[in-house]
Amino acid sequence: MKREQHLIIAIPSLNDWAAIAKLLLLIDEVNLEQEKISMEVLIIDDCSSESIPDSLIHQWYRQIQTVNILRLRRNLGHQRAIAIGLCYIYEHLKCDLVVVMDGDGEDNPFEIERLIRVSQANNHKKIIFARRSKRSEGRIFKFFYFIYQKLYQLLTGKVLAVGNFSLLPYSLLNNVVVVSEIWNHYSSALHRSRLPYVEVNIPRTKRLDGYSQMNFVSLITHGLSSIAVYGDIVGTRILLTITVLLLGLIVLSFIVIGIRLLTNLAIPGWATYVMGLLIITACQLILIGTIFSLIILATRNSQSIIPIRDYHFYLDQKMSLTKDKTSLTS
Repeated sequence: MKREQHLIIAIPSLNDWAAIAKLLLLIDEVNLEQEKISMEVLIIDDCSSESIPDSLIHQWYRQIQTVNILRLRRNLGHQRAIAIGLCYIYEHLKCDLVVVMDGDGEDNPFEIERLIRVSQANNHKKIIFARRSKRSEGRIFKFFYFIYQKLYQLLTGKVLAVGNFSLLPYSLLNNVVVVSEIWNHYSSALHRSRLPYVEVNIPRTKRLDGYSQMNFVSLITHGLSSIAVYGDIVGTRILLTITVLLLGLIVLSFIVIGIRLLTNLAIPGWATYVMGLLIITACQLILIGTIFSLIILATRNSQSIIPIRDYHFYLDQKMSLTKDKTSLTS
């Protein structure tokens, strides 16, 4: 007889209670009974300034057994909220599977079944990522997202087309919570960690309620954080590019000297100006290369945050919303 499995859905949120309330009702409609899977929800409250509405506290769910709200002491951003949530699940909650998804509803909750089926096909030994096959944002956002993807590929040599929406077997959570880079960017860090994963094409849907908390600056910061996960690789690639450019400048310098000394093609004063420009450019490249070399060395020698070791410093309290009662623990 097939053993019942337990699923925890981790959702980071900041002042997005209206969308969360609608999302939970949709999650409650996901039919996992035939798969013999029970589920509960962990909302990681990223130090919201708005209080939890009574309608959410007193809501009754048919399939969701428990809704836990884990409040953080300060606002850290949704990537770090995810890292803390995963560490809390690993140490305090028992489960077989963990789904990570955004709280605005753009990650379609009815695709959770599909993620579970793909995970079952892989014997629950791989992380399953939802690949963004279609986005619901406007053309301007899509344009800048395309630029970000190309820049990411150019600097890291990798392709990243996934977000937070994913499924993790509990057996791999032991590895995930010690990946330092998830503190900055969840999906990019797991791609670099070399943990086994599979990508499934799942289109994004529209936000359920309200407006996104992220502005243009926040989106750029989020993109840079994903690239920063590969900081040493990016620095090394830039350093190699600078080295190639320096070699090119040296070759151009010999060409200029050859034209000046061996031919009559040079205009008076031309060689001096060109050589001066090449020397200034070379000095700038050497300076940039030196800076990047020092950054790479400093990054590799610095002590990183280890999520499972440090996450508890940011915990404030946990509220459990059950079918029978509401409890609050510190």
